Amino acid sequence: MKNQEEKKSEAKDRRQKAEDELVIRKSSIINVEADNLKLVHELQVHQVELEMQNEELTKAREHAEATMEKYTDLYDFAPSGYLTLSEEGEITDLNFSAATMLGKDRIHLKSKRFGLFIAHESLDIFNEFFNNIYRFREKQSCELLLKSGSNSPCYIHVDALVSQSTNTCLITMIDISELKKTEIELRKELDRYEGLNRYFMDREMRMVDLKKEINELLLKSGCEQEYLI
Repeated sequence: MKNQEEKKSEAKDRRQKAEDELVIRKSSIINVEADNLKLVHELQVHQVELEMQNEELTKAREHAEATMEKYTDLYDFAPSGYLTLSEEGEITDLNFSAATMLGKDRIHLKSKRFGLFIAHESLDIFNEFFNNIYRFREKQSCELLLKSGSNSPCYIHVDALVSQSTNTCLITMIDISELKKTEIELRKELDRYEGLNRYFMDREMRMVDLKKEINELLLKSGCEQEYLI
């Protein structure tokens, strides 16, 4: 049997071991709590970062939407006609001015071949023009006459190039009908004046010939010439 002193000593040792174990356990708990607090802090920081990033993305999206709306308005309501054609010559996009020149609503023009709206006398010009765009891969220009349901012909000046990213044909059209009308009228006036000039020149030549004949007759009859030529 253990004596009383041994029992006290054993009890003291157990208590000391228990206190040491408690210190270890508390230290572990503190470490775990510290790790948990650190993890919570990291999660909270990450959440704030996500909220800030989301706010930045929202502002960027709003700016992009405003820019796109402004671009769309500039594109749709520009005075020049804008067309996008596929490699097959089909209309994939266009603005209101282009639709007005072609004489139909935009919704009815998409997927239609642009060549269908070119007047017969300009088809060869357009076909060569369109082929050269993809052949040379540089800006091409020409003047075309469009089919028109009215009595007034619609002439357009066309500039085009190929998009490097989409391989589509980007076309700008300017209505030059009034300019062409003035040009045609000036040509008619020029032709009229040239006709009048030829008429008076012919008349003058006939007068010279007539004067020569009169002079020859006068000389034959023994008289002096009447006209100096």
